[in-house]
Amino acid sequence: MSMNIYTTGSGEFLEIILNASAMITGSGFSEDLARIGFLIGLVLLSFQAIWNGQGISFHKAGMLFVVYLMLYGQTTTAVIEDTTTNQVRIVDNLPIGPTFIGSVISTVAYNITKTSEQAFSTPSMTNYGLFSSLNTLAKVRDVLRNPLALDSFVNYRRNGGWDLPKSVNEYLTFCTLNPINLRNYTTIDELYRGAGLESVLAAPLISQSAYIYDGQPNGRLDSCTNIQPRLNAAIREAMMDVMGEILDKGFAAEKAAGKVTTQFELQAQIDQSIQSFAMSAKSAQGYTEMSLIQPIFGDARVNALNHWQEQNAALALRESLNHQEIQWAGKGDTFKHYMRPMIAFFEGLLYAMTPFMAFALVLGDKGMSILGKYMVLPLAVALWMPLLSIVNAFTLWYAGAEMQAIFDGYDATSQSFAMLQLLDIDHAISKALGVGGMLAASVPPLALFIVSGSAMVANSIMGQMTQGDKFRTEDVMPRTKDQAPIMDTSASYTSDQMTTGASVTGARATAPKLSVAAGADATVQSSHANAQQKISNLQETLQSGASQLSSTSAGRQQLSQIGDQLQTNLKLGESTNYNEAVRKLSSAGWSQDEIKAGSASGHLGGSLPMGLAGGRLEQSAKFQQMSSEQQQLTKEGVLQLQQVVDSNRSDTATFAAAEAFTQNNQAMEQVSNSDTIGRTLTEAKSAQATYTDTKASSQGWRSQQDLDIGQAAGKAIANSGLTKHAAALGIRELAGQNEQDYASIRNLMNSASVQQATTDNDERIIAASMLHMQQTGRMGELVDSQFSPFDFKVDSGNSNELAGLKGAAPDTSGMDDRFENARRGAAGAFLEMNDMNTSGYHSMKADGRDVIDVKDDANAAVVQEHYQTGLNNQPTDQPPVVDTFMSNPEPLTHQLSEMPQNFSNAGQGIKNAAQTTYRELQEAGEKYRESSKPRSPTSID
Repeated sequence: MSMNIYTTGSGEFLEIILNASAMITGSGFSEDLARIGFLIGLVLLSFQAIWNGQGISFHKAGMLFVVYLMLYGQTTTAVIEDTTTNQVRIVDNLPIGPTFIGSVISTVAYNITKTSEQAFSTPSMTNYGLFSSLNTLAKVRDVLRNPLALDSFVNYRRNGGWDLPKSVNEYLTFCTLNPINLRNYTTIDELYRGAGLESVLAAPLISQSAYIYDGQPNGRLDSCTNIQPRLNAAIREAMMDVMGEILDKGFAAEKAAGKVTTQFELQAQIDQSIQSFAMSAKSAQGYTEMSLIQPIFGDARVNALNHWQEQNAALALRESLNHQEIQWAGKGDTFKHYMRPMIAFFEGLLYAMTPFMAFALVLGDKGMSILGKYMVLPLAVALWMPLLSIVNAFTLWYAGAEMQAIFDGYDATSQSFAMLQLLDIDHAISKALGVGGMLAASVPPLALFIVSGSAMVANSIMGQMTQGDKFRTEDVMPRTKDQAPIMDTSASYTSDQMTTGASVTGARATAPKLSVAAGADATVQSSHANAQQKISNLQETLQSGASQLSSTSAGRQQLSQIGDQLQTNLKLGESTNYNEAVRKLSSAGWSQDEIKAGSASGHLGGSLPMGLAGGRLEQSAKFQQMSSEQQQLTKEGVLQLQQVVDSNRSDTATFAAAEAFTQNNQAMEQVSNSDTIGRTLTEAKSAQATYTDTKASSQGWRSQQDLDIGQAAGKAIANSGLTKHAAALGIRELAGQNEQDYASIRNLMNSASVQQATTDNDERIIAASMLHMQQTGRMGELVDSQFSPFDFKVDSGNSNELAGLKGAAPDTSGMDDRFENARRGAAGAFLEMNDMNTSGYHSMKADGRDVIDVKDDANAAVVQEHYQTGLNNQPTDQPPVVDTFMSNPEPLTHQLSEMPQNFSNAGQGIKNAAQTTYRELQEAGEKYRESSKPRSPTSID
């Protein structure tokens, strides 16, 4: 008599366990265990009877003995049927009781599952395994993920000189992905969405060529249109051998079990898997062809972009493909790693415990309690099959809904697949396997909960739904507060908000740093150099202005006024040498105005004799008319005055001279570079104020903490306003002036300190460039550039602007005079210009009429004379010539009518300008009167 035991785990493992149980039974060891247990049971019954004051319950012992004989008295044969591999294994000499219980429970569960699967109308779990359709497609994709690992594809007709992978890659790079093909015939989107091998390899380019390796050692060059049909035929011819390799690598277990033994059976299984999701024209051949060509197409895109000079796009695409390959490599169906082994383990455990149950059974009440609990285990394991069939049906239904949308979204009439369609299918398979794996993992505790009703098991089921791989909100939204432990172990790498790359924890603290003190000193030096350059520019413009003023008597008069102001501002009257020089020049016959003009010219950077005499001293008429004694006094006075000017040379004296020059309006009007003088003065004062503030702030900057190279790189990127890559290229060009600089930067970049400070390559370039500039003493260039990592902010305003303010209102002395002078000057200029324009208008009007009359009389005389003689010869007497110069050869009558209007417009323009000037002066006067009013005591001005 034999009994069938069905298993979805491992028939081989169950056979091993049952053989062990049969050996224990056949050797009589289980009977010895039963005798010992029976004796212990009688002892327990005796103690219990004495304790309770009752007789010994021999009827209980007899009942236990009868149960033992029923379960272990006879042996039988078990026929193990593995439902997933269809293998049958036979084990003899098993105790009839446990074998009967296992057979009944497994048979009931198996039949229930089979009947349910017929109603589900999905590939049955009992015949094909859990998630068989998903597994089949996933295994095909896994094997074809790396075509170069397929011997049948790589060595296709190798003896005949073929190199099929290289030929396909060459064709895709230079034909399919040729910019001419992508511009005129197709697009990348169409290639990804096109169904079938022909769509991907389509490239009707007669003028473009590529190499095909179909027999010649180094390949042959042929047009794209000729290569395409040969590649199509070669790939399809190789696919049958590729299918066999897919069977060997991806379906080895099924092949060993005899379920799938040939390429044709595998192709039929793939077709069945595709059709199980949605009825369509898709075929296994199309699925495997596109799965094979897709990774080659990705590599060809990278090669094409590199070839056609699109390195940035190629780099981005290669990184994307690398991530995709990692994702595919990590993808898998969870159940195949632990579900079948777990089922096999529990089924084996169920039968492995049977010899011990013979011992426990005859222990009395406790034995019966243990037997009852033992019976829960086979019931729970038996429930796994029907529950897993439900999980299988749900998962395939879920995947089918996803697949149906994917199939309908592309060409539904084609037998092949699009590359983008394969990617969508991969994503759907991953989602379905994830859902199915989670549900399958919940089946064992769920079955135990159904059988036992334990609340603890229920909690385990619900906890399983939210543990392990649950979504962690802290990864997206950090906690506001988190309590730190007493002791914490740092991570291997640390990432902060300043930089993109991560750093080895603690590496930045020990790495070289960018000295804030060196940066502050460089900032001060740079600011000082800039101020000196601006002052030098101011001195050059003042020198030019002084030379222009010295060349005219009116200019020297303005120089005298400037000299008078400088004498007050620079306190020259307090200088003994200055007074002695003035005395000598006065004694020699030079006026005070001439002396002041010479002093001003010297202070402005010009020639002192030019301001004094209007030219070289020896060549001036006044000097030549002097006596030898006066000439000697003049030379001594000029020399002594020059010494005073030289001793006063400073930035303060330069600014004082410039202020005096710009405040003299008539002097500014007489020079051609007045705008330049004003601009350079403003720039020089601003630069000098910046230098002063920078020098004052440098001590505070020096006390700041030095920057580690990671922080410095992050701040350099932020301060530059550029992208990270652009900033890296910019600072490398700034730091690298020659090949030695570039070599030093490369060495620093490859050093351990920089490598550990950040994992980002651009930040490493920036850090190495800044360290190189610090080591070579070029911190000034760094702080002056847009890549400075230091936040040295300086307010360039003049903090001493109101230092001399004593009253509640600013000094407005002389404003009335300046206003009145400006008004009279503007009014006089207007009147003079208006008179000149009016006089010119009337004069031209009168002269124009006379010119026209004389010309008309001369022309009339010529016509009259020709009429009288009847001849066309010229008259003997020429008409009178009017001695009038006309700049325009056209007749004056053409312009005469426009002259009054032109003169009127010119006069009106001058009048408007004068009125505007007058209004501005009035507004200035109003402001002055407002500022002269008493102010409120609470005013903050």
